[in-house]
Amino acid sequence: MQTTPATTSYSVEEVCRLLEESLNPIEWALSRTSPPQFHATPKGAAAAFQEGAWSMAMNVAHLAVYDERLAIPVLEGLLAGGDGLGAASTPREDAFQRECEALSEEPREAILARLRAARQRQVALVRRFSDEQFNTLRTPLWGKYYGAPLHASGWVAAKSWQHTYEHTNALLRIALFSRPAPTV
Repeated sequence: MQTTPATTSYSVEEVCRLLEESLNPIEWALSRTSPPQFHATPKGAAAAFQEGAWSMAMNVAHLAVYDERLAIPVLEGLLAGGDGLGAASTPREDAFQRECEALSEEPREAILARLRAARQRQVALVRRFSDEQFNTLRTPLWGKYYGAPLHASGWVAAKSWQHTYEHTNALLRIALFSRPAPTV
C-alpha cells in the first residue's frame, strides 16, 4: 500500500462543503417539475444530449444508491485503514441497476430523502478523516478507469461530488427544456 500523499491535496472541510452544497441545484431542478415529469423519460431538447435519457427519478435514485453502495462503504474501509475494496458492497452492475430502478418508482420526496440521508452520512464520515488520511493514496478501486493506480480518500469523496454534477446536468436539462406535464 502506497503511503505517499496524493499530488493533489484535498481538504476535509472543503470537500464536505462541496458535498453538502451539491444537492442544492438538484432540489432547485426538482422544484421546477411536476410529479409526472419527475417519473417521465425526458423527450425533445431535455434528452437531446443524453443517450438513453433517464427520468429525473432514475437520476436521483442512481445518486442515492451510488452513495450507499459504493462511496460510503469505500470511505468506511479507507477510514478503517484498509484499501476500501473489502468494505465496498459493489454488487454486480445488473443488481445495482435493478436497485436504482426499484427506487426510481418511489415518490419524489422518498427518493430525495434517501439521497439526502446518504449524503449526510457521507459528509459525517468524511469529517472523521484527518487531512493526512484524506490525502494518502490507498484505494485501487477506480484505478483502471481513471489512470492512477491508487486514489486518496479525498479523491473518492470528490468523485462523489463530480458524479453528482454529471447527473445534476441531466436534471437541469429536464427542468429547463421539458414541457410541463398537462394538468388534469
